[in-house]
Amino acid sequence: MTTSTIVPMPVMPAPHAAGAAFLIGTCAILAAILLWWALGGERRRNGWILPLVFAGTALSAVMIEPIYDNTLLYWYPDQNGLAFFRGFGRTIPWYVPLGYAWFFGGSGYLVWRVIAFGAPAARVWQFFAATVFVDWLAVSVCEWLDLGAFYGNQPFHLFGSPLWFSFCDATGGFVLGAALAVFVPHLQAARRLWLLILPSFTYASTLGSTTAPISLALNSGWPAPQVWAAGAATMAMCLIAVHVVAQMSQARGEATA
Repeated sequence: MTTSTIVPMPVMPAPHAAGAAFLIGTCAILAAILLWWALGGERRRNGWILPLVFAGTALSAVMIEPIYDNTLLYWYPDQNGLAFFRGFGRTIPWYVPLGYAWFFGGSGYLVWRVIAFGAPAARVWQFFAATVFVDWLAVSVCEWLDLGAFYGNQPFHLFGSPLWFSFCDATGGFVLGAALAVFVPHLQAARRLWLLILPSFTYASTLGSTTAPISLALNSGWPAPQVWAAGAATMAMCLIAVHVVAQMSQARGEATA
């Protein structure tokens, strides 16, 4: 069997202006969501769940991001004035944990509320499609601005970031939302501090399981047809997970009808 060569990670300094603009945009989105929580009825209804989920999701970035950047062949500029920390050969900028907070934390929170209302499965799938698009756009903007990108023999990398990755990212938020639906009723008062840890379990397990096919293919020098098949398998695993979440939501709606 003929194998392809794994492309080494690019090395280049970060474009400071583009990085600063992206960081400002990330902070603006995060602040807007927190203002919505603080000034609206969400804080009165559900207390500090949203900020705790945001903080826990940001914390998960510190533990998870450098690991999966290596296995999935993703790079950030090594020389970066906006660096938050460096680990496992990756320089992680500030907008990564902040982006984790609003995107994974926010989507997980919304999925929790969708399940709590017992939305039909079709509504859950519509939300999943929208989440995939938002993730694809955000990661693509990073690539277009040279703030970070996938490298190597990536499948489904036709325009912007690889589509398989946005499936995985969106699925991570949906699994977090399902976990919140299960655990939040049992977490009262100080027990809600466990929400600072929960996102690390859900996102790491989701990304680790769904990306197993593509991780094997990318890091084994497999030929392009097998890499594309692995990318398709990764997306299929994501769809299985979302199907379970959708059925969970619909079952709850039927039970309360």
